Amino acid sequence: MKSNDHDTVNEPPRAELRKIQVLDAATECFRLNGFHNTSMAQISKAAKMSVGHIYHYFENKEAIISAIVDRELQQLQTIIRSIREDSAGGDLLRATVDETHCSIQDIANDKNVPLILEIIAEAARNPSVASIVQKSDLLAMSYFKALIIDGLEQRCLYYNEKDLDAPLEVISAMFEGISVRLIRNPKLDIAAVNKALLRTMEYVIEEMIAKSPMAQ
Repeated sequence: MKSNDHDTVNEPPRAELRKIQVLDAATECFRLNGFHNTSMAQISKAAKMSVGHIYHYFENKEAIISAIVDRELQQLQTIIRSIREDSAGGDLLRATVDETHCSIQDIANDKNVPLILEIIAEAARNPSVASIVQKSDLLAMSYFKALIIDGLEQRCLYYNEKDLDAPLEVISAMFEGISVRLIRNPKLDIAAVNKALLRTMEYVIEEMIAKSPMAQ
């Protein structure tokens, strides 16, 4: 097979490339102008394709939001895969705590954080967006819970799965809270916050371990 044939085989389908083109353009428009102040005409101009062509891939702005939220979910899956790979069959719980530093840096460097917060705000008044956000959150929490469960089982610890819900909600709230604090306080000392968050993560996970029937 010629090299150019091989490259063609590995290229994403044209339709998928078009969807990515629209999604990138819409993300930038939403980020700069906000969800309500962005029209399909603006997205069309940024994507350099007709409005009708955009509707071929996305039914409406809510469908574009759904794709943006899916991207965030895929990023979480990538982080979880990285934790599993970095642990190399070792201590998953320790690897999860150690990932805290990278996660904080990712949040600090993510220019789309305000957009995600705006989507969450839109979910408070738009049932369609609320459904998108809530379904994504359920999946995200299930992925994270599976990681923690595997880490506990790795240490031969028993657990009541329901008892993991509250600690995982606390961890999730801490990371989402950092996003808000970075907007309220752009001069936030990331290094200092990271150290405090690391200690908090260790405490929450150690509490889960301590409350395991096997540990008592």
